[in-house]
Amino acid sequence: MLMQTMKIAIIGGGASGMVCAIEAAINAKKLNKSVEITIFEKNARLGKKLLATGNGRCNLTNLNCSLENYFGDKTLIKEVLSAFSVQDNIDFFETMGLFCKADSEGRVYPLSNQASGVLDCLIRAIERYKINVVNDCCVNNVKKHKNGFLINEKLFFNKIVIACGGKAAVKENNGYSLLESLGHKICDTAPSLVRLVTDSKLPTQLKGIRASVCIKLKSGERIIAEESGELLFSDNSLSGIVSMQLSPYVSRHFLSSRSRLTATVDFVPSLDFNSLADKLSVLYNSFKNDSTEILLSGFMPKKIGNCILKENGISIHDTVGTVSFSKIKKLASSCKNFEFNITGTNSYSDAQVTIGGAQTNEFNLKTLESKKQKGLYCCGEIINIDALCGGFNLQWAWSSGRLCGKSIIQER
Repeated sequence: MLMQTMKIAIIGGGASGMVCAIEAAINAKKLNKSVEITIFEKNARLGKKLLATGNGRCNLTNLNCSLENYFGDKTLIKEVLSAFSVQDNIDFFETMGLFCKADSEGRVYPLSNQASGVLDCLIRAIERYKINVVNDCCVNNVKKHKNGFLINEKLFFNKIVIACGGKAAVKENNGYSLLESLGHKICDTAPSLVRLVTDSKLPTQLKGIRASVCIKLKSGERIIAEESGELLFSDNSLSGIVSMQLSPYVSRHFLSSRSRLTATVDFVPSLDFNSLADKLSVLYNSFKNDSTEILLSGFMPKKIGNCILKENGISIHDTVGTVSFSKIKKLASSCKNFEFNITGTNSYSDAQVTIGGAQTNEFNLKTLESKKQKGLYCCGEIINIDALCGGFNLQWAWSSGRLCGKSIIQER
């Protein structure tokens, strides 16, 4: 008796889609099942977005991965990450010939420090398992059919996986409309891991300047989130790792509210207010005949210091002795609590990740199979799960993709 071949379609050839295909092929081989797996990718090649991750180095995952790094359904996240842990995914890549290292923050990178090495590794595995790849192909519709699904009205598959990713850094994404056509609800979306937009003119004046800071994101007097690290000024926006880490909170705030948000920046986080005020007093009394630039140039980049002086009505063309001593404490306060009004974030085209997506309670926790349509699965960014910077979003992609791939083969 001939073994019946299961036809599997994976819509989306990004990180989660590729590992889903590979995991399905591995499990089919283990269980001696006949499968035909096809990846449909709208771009000319697989894994385009993967090449840009980790500044081209590909931050694969993080040794310090925990539920606290994620936003969304914690029960689902726990199930998925438990099914395929950080070490499981590191081992998975090693079996395919890719070896990794971790930095002091727990961020895991390929030893080659090149994202292209990760993509090459995945593509080799796809070729090894004879997985079909159809590039430059946009899937416009999926319809339920007897014992399976029809893609673009004509291609039949027993099971399908929607792994199209989100709206971040792509021109368009049919994944949401495909899911809606199959009865699923999509939660509101917004850009994440993206620059913060401000109506202050200061970032444009300081474009390209970096500083180590602490930022408190506040709604009124309530602190929503706090981050420490490098801040980078850009046109009308705050960038750098601290801004990226705060962006999920900013986007979530503006999805539900239009109330004012402020980013309170501490430009001298290593000193408390009193210590900074004391040191400024010493400078004030010791350098009466020097330019006022000397007051802040020892604590932060000179251009930032000069802008703070200007905001406090102090000209850099004046000498320290011409400044009223009463301004010293005010200057210390500005250095420790400089406020930027946050009006939103940059667009999806500038973002690394999408907030929102497929409603999680419509999927099986242990398999990621749809509760609406048997044989339909989802993985990766298209699901309403996102995370902070540091490899956590790719960890979700690997784990959810592999769980889908395994479940497709093992589920009847």
